[in-house]
Amino acid sequence: MKSEKKKKFEKKLFKLHEQNITWLNELDFVHDEHIFLEHLLSSYFLDLSSKELFEPTKKLIQKLNDVEKMGNELEDEIQTHNKQVATLLESLQLSGKKDVVNGHRIILKDFETFHLNYKYVKKKIYRMIKEIMKEHKQKLLISNT
Repeated sequence: MKSEKKKKFEKKLFKLHEQNITWLNELDFVHDEHIFLEHLLSSYFLDLSSKELFEPTKKLIQKLNDVEKMGNELEDEIQTHNKQVATLLESLQLSGKKDVVNGHRIILKDFETFHLNYKYVKKKIYRMIKEIMKEHKQKLLISNT
């Protein structure tokens, strides 16, 4: 029969694994959203390349690419971390517990930072496109009168 300490450790490892899977699923969704945002930007390319929007658009696209890179690196970190958790689950060696838990905390902070950066970029893109759409609508209304 497993000792109480090992049972708690095993339960903790399963929770870490579940959070890793949640993070990976979120990153997968963000990847799909990233593709959508790129298509959205390309759909409004002419408007975004106008004189007044060119520089802000350029910076926003750079930030979007930076966030994508950050997401890819984070995904690699989570995959590696998840393998470490799986190895500990198989062996149930208490000796590696601190390293895995500390690594998980670091990834949690990195994930939160990534998520905040991603939401910021996404919000900026939506606002910019929303303004362009408003202008198009106003021009359409004026031309129809």
